[in-house]
Amino acid sequence: MKPHLRRQIPASDLIERLNPDLQEKVRGRYMVTTLSMAIGLSLDDAVADHNAHLGEISRRDSLTLDEITALRALAGNWSQEYTEAWAAGFAEGRATAVLRILQSRGIEVTGNTWEHITACSDLSVLSHWLDLASTVTAAEQLFTPQPSQV
Repeated sequence: MKPHLRRQIPASDLIERLNPDLQEKVRGRYMVTTLSMAIGLSLDDAVADHNAHLGEISRRDSLTLDEITALRALAGNWSQEYTEAWAAGFAEGRATAVLRILQSRGIEVTGNTWEHITACSDLSVLSHWLDLASTVTAAEQLFTPQPSQV
């Protein structure tokens, strides 16, 4: 058995992590999957279609890390341990991208700045920093509130 499939998280627990709109969409996908099997689609094909739709929903930019993780865990029947590790790795990847862009542009990244960036798990903040990393002239400018944030 694959390690990420052991002791999967109950679907109801994962669905509760989603915002109400996503909860409705996911529950709708379960209904479509059930109906697909009722009209003769094989279990394997129905599950593959269901998981493909969950994967598509999870690629939206407006979702939080917890929502993306919950959707991916639903589609993959992940264990709690695997889910937590995946979420940490996903956020770490965004943080690493910010640091790589700054470093490739010759911008010095101090220990405190490095810590601040790598400790962040908020995808909207990491995405904002990723957008700014190509234009700032100092790493600390990533943390300066924009006029719309003041």
